[in-house]
Amino acid sequence: MVAGFIASRIVVLALFCAVPAVAADVISLTAAQKKNLGIITVAAVPQSVSLALTYPARVALPPASVRVAAAAGDALVTRIHVQAGDTVKRGAALVTLSMPGLADAQNALTQARLKSNLAAGIAARDAKLFAEGLIAESRVRAAQSEAQSARASLSAAQTALSMMGGGRVSGSSITLTAPIAGVVIESGAEPGQRVDAGMTLVKVADLSQLALEIPLSTAQAQQVVVGQAVKVSGSAASGRVGALLPQLNASQSVLARASLVDPQKLLRPGQSVQVALTGTQTADNLVIPAAALVWKVEMPYVFVETPQGFSPTQVKVIRRNASQAEITGLAAGNRVAVMGVAALKAQWLGE
Repeated sequence: MVAGFIASRIVVLALFCAVPAVAADVISLTAAQKKNLGIITVAAVPQSVSLALTYPARVALPPASVRVAAAAGDALVTRIHVQAGDTVKRGAALVTLSMPGLADAQNALTQARLKSNLAAGIAARDAKLFAEGLIAESRVRAAQSEAQSARASLSAAQTALSMMGGGRVSGSSITLTAPIAGVVIESGAEPGQRVDAGMTLVKVADLSQLALEIPLSTAQAQQVVVGQAVKVSGSAASGRVGALLPQLNASQSVLARASLVDPQKLLRPGQSVQVALTGTQTADNLVIPAAALVWKVEMPYVFVETPQGFSPTQVKVIRRNASQAEITGLAAGNRVAVMGVAALKAQWLGE
């Protein structure tokens, strides 16, 4: 293998040495040498007419678009009205629970409401009698205090019942209902199952509110700003970058979050897509394959094809991804090497 590598290097050097360079900054090649080295070139094209730089992304559900139906206390699941994938309207039945304490809470609320109404009636009657001079003021104040106490007890009973869960109540059973219109994305309970307070039973999501999560390298993240336009490849969906997370994730990427409007409603949470991050359109910006870039002392160069051969030309990288780079420093239509670049760099640097 080593012998083959040395032999190939000798062949490459022989091809280069066969025709001397016209100038110090031009690598002179014949057509035959170019073919033997496998050099292929492409034209640098204006950004406005080229494919936008694309990045992998994932469709996500923003937390604000998800609601949950949860058990407010220890209960027994008696009926499941929906399953994952069902479309529901707001107020639709989701799951019915049997809760032993529910009847007691209802009874306490009924009693508190009756006492509050009675105390309010007595306070109103005594106020009228006092105005007519038939009873003492102390009796009126006592009736008013009793009415205030009854209202407080009623409020406490209402709170206690509401903590048992929101929905349609019948005896010791409660049917939890959909808080929003949307699609059931999770239904984790089964009839006959005992559940604890706070356990999530059904999740409903508004799929009209989606988002994008775009993992970027630290270098790529420096080229992205909040408000930058985003378009999903092969779709009418689009949005804008809303935030760049300050910390790196487990894969050492910077996560960009973007809003998403999907008029065709073709995208689904968790779906992997390709997205284009639109940069500033200027007349000087060009797009070339990222494979054309070579680096010398941390400065980017490309090999521009000339009648005499290839000229190493310094460029400025505006932004890039794994396959494309947006640059300045060339003229539109300049052809740059994208294959055989390593051989050109070796000759240029004398390696």
